[in-house]
Amino acid sequence: MRLLSFLPGILTLLVPAIANAETVITPTESYNRITAMYQYRDLAGDGTNGFELGYIHGFSLSSTTPVFFQTGVKFDMGFDSESTSIQNLNVSASLSTMSFSVPLDISYKLVFGDNNNVAFIPFAGLNLKVNALADITAKASYNGTSESATVSMFDSENGGMKRFQAGWHIGLGFQVNRFYAGADFGTDFIKIMDNGGNATPTLHIGVGYTF
Repeated sequence: MRLLSFLPGILTLLVPAIANAETVITPTESYNRITAMYQYRDLAGDGTNGFELGYIHGFSLSSTTPVFFQTGVKFDMGFDSESTSIQNLNVSASLSTMSFSVPLDISYKLVFGDNNNVAFIPFAGLNLKVNALADITAKASYNGTSESATVSMFDSENGGMKRFQAGWHIGLGFQVNRFYAGADFGTDFIKIMDNGGNATPTLHIGVGYTF
């Protein structure tokens, strides 16, 4: 999770500039948000690092209480690799994943600050996910000769990874003017593999823009 070490420096550069362009946050007003997140997912024991890009719309549920229904679409990719060497034999394996998800959340917008330009946004809900890609590519080389092969984790002989998943998540967002930073954590309800695996615990942390 070395990417997280860069986040404080990025925030240090961005927050002062954004804070100078104040935008009043209306507590009960619907909103749109785009996000770019770092993603860590435990995929059946293999920890994958990757990213998530998303669009969210918050529908206001009340004219007096800042409660919202959040939904949208998100796209993510994850990566992992391992390698080993035994004398003249070099072997490596890499995992690539891709999925699309739809969140179904309830959120609350707590606005404060002298100019009503700061808000905490806790949220919780469900997500529906389609796993579109889960390939393992293995490469081996020996004395200058190399071979490679790619297999799909969706194949029953390779674990029988499920195409469709449903799960839960909980998170917290922080908005200053139009700038957004947030994090969330969740798991699926069922194991990812036909022959076992886990419920894919997933962490996201990143930034966004609200409009």
